[in-house]
This record gives sequence, structure tokens and C-alpha cells, in this order.
Amino acid sequence: MSNPNSQNSASQLSNEARAVIINVDDLGLSGAVNDAVIHLAELGRIGASSYMVGGTITDSDINQLKKLNVDVGLHLDFTGIFPSALRGSLKSIIIACYLRRFNPMQVTKVIKQQLDAFEDRFGRAPVFIDGHQHIHQFPVIRQCLINELSARYSVEISKGMLSARVTTPLVNDLKSWIIYGLGGYAWRKSCEYNRIPTNDRFGGVYGFDADSQQLATLWEQWLQNAPPSADLSSGLLTLDTALPISSANLLPTLIMCHPALPDNGSNDW
Repeated sequence: MSNPNSQNSASQLSNEARAVIINVDDLGLSGAVNDAVIHLAELGRIGASSYMVGGTITDSDINQLKKLNVDVGLHLDFTGIFPSALRGSLKSIIIACYLRRFNPMQVTKVIKQQLDAFEDRFGRAPVFIDGHQHIHQFPVIRQCLINELSARYSVEISKGMLSARVTTPLVNDLKSWIIYGLGGYAWRKSCEYNRIPTNDRFGGVYGFDADSQQLATLWEQWLQNAPPSADLSSGLLTLDTALPISSANLLPTLIMCHPALPDNGSNDW
């Protein structure tokens, strides 16, 4: 006869299990970022990374990411390093989108260029789509992006092989709600309407002046607030035990981060 205390403990762990994807943004931005992605993947700390096609990545790094089963998606870029006539500051892009100053044909052209560049570099479609500074959810851009994804990747979408990243806040803080307020709800609804899989909640938002102790506290908060998943049998994820989870059958919590490996090779993030 089994021990009822053991059964209760197992049930409690199952009820508390969280599906979490930890994603490193800005892959390709620099060698330091690329090295950090691989280092964290080797430690089992991350499961995904968003690639900026205006940057660079070596064949060796691509092969290593594949061996480590890291999902790589497109980090759609209108405000960073991808050269285009539409590139601008975050403020200028927000204004152009909300005042409908962008020509949809020009926006679609930039989106196609970045998807083409991703496919040329990785030899396949991106596993997911998100945006540098979350521009993928802005008006005009989001509709052009949805249209292009639906036309180009209909097979991948139907098989759950391509997803989109949404910004529904994981925790109740001002910056998270500002990000979500800039088109997050409309983007999520567009994805749902077009049957494009998404994550559930979105975390990893913080002020850039946070120190290491504050970041450690925030990480515990994000992991603790990730909604439990009945489809998992492992226990509560913590900084010491969290493993990246990527599955088409789950609606995981997404937590973004922006590490870079120092030039001296130390582990000081």
C-alpha cells in the first residue's frame, strides 16, 4: 500500500508545476550576446532566443544552438540594427504607427526582408516571432505581420511549429502594463483569430537601473507568479531548479532577459 503522505506531496508538486520559457533577446547583436546565449543554454537555463537579422552569428554558434535544442525566432526590428528606410527611434515608430503614417506596403517589405534573411541564415522558418522593443504589436506593423505570417507559414502554423510572442503581464507593474497597452491586447486577439499559438503570460520587465540583488528578487517573483500547469509533473521552478520548457501542447509563461558574457569570460552577468 502506498504512503498517503507521498501521494499528497506528489499531488502538491504537480499542482505547483510551471511551464516557463526563458528567452534571451537580441541574439546576433554582438559576440558577447551570442556567447551568453550558448553559455546559458549549456547550463540548462534558457530554452529560446530571438535573433536580430541585422546582426551576425557564426555557423558554429548556429550548430551549437541546434545541438542544445534552443528555439530561435525572429526579433523583428524597426528601431535597432536592421537597415531600412523605416528605421527610427522607439518614439518615432510609436507615433508613425498610431497616426497611421506608415505605408503598409513598405512595412510588409521590411517584414519580408527580415523573414527572408532569417531563413537564409538558419535554413528554416523561425520557431516564433517577437519584436525588438515590442514593435511587433504596434498598429499597422501587427496587421502586416499577421498577414505575412499567415500567407508564408500556413503549414507551420497549422502544425503548431510557429508561434507568436504576446505581452500579457505576468506581474502587476506599471512598465509591464505600458508595454501591453501599446497594442498587446489587439496583437493577442489577432493571433487567436488567425490560430497562431502564443505564450500565456509575459515577464522579465524591469527598470534598467536595477542591481543584482533587485534582479534576483524579481526573478523569484516572476517564477512564483507563473501560472501552474496541470500538464506538468515536475515541481515549482526556482532559480536553482528551473528548466526551460517548450511545447506546442502548453501555454507557457515567457520570461525575457538580456545577458551578455563579459570579455574577460567571467560569469558576472
